[in-house]
Amino acid sequence: MFKFKSKAKPEAVAGITSELVMFNYCRPARARRVALGSGGRVWLVETLDRVHGVWVWEDECSQGDQALEQARRLSLMLS
Repeated sequence: MFKFKSKAKPEAVAGITSELVMFNYCRPARARRVALGSGGRVWLVETLDRVHGVWVWEDECSQGDQALEQARRLSLMLS
């Protein structure tokens, strides 16, 4: 089983990400809603680079449904 350790402090990340959905079919992928400095919010779609243990940006979406579908599809793809 793969363990992922974040170097970010939980209290620092808590105010940034408001919603998170993760898929783990063939490879880990997630969609998370983050706050922008301008006061807006955007959904980020990311996949996990298992070699380096970091999340890699794949795309961003304004709509949650679109971000979730994209993350689900990315998770189904073979690495």
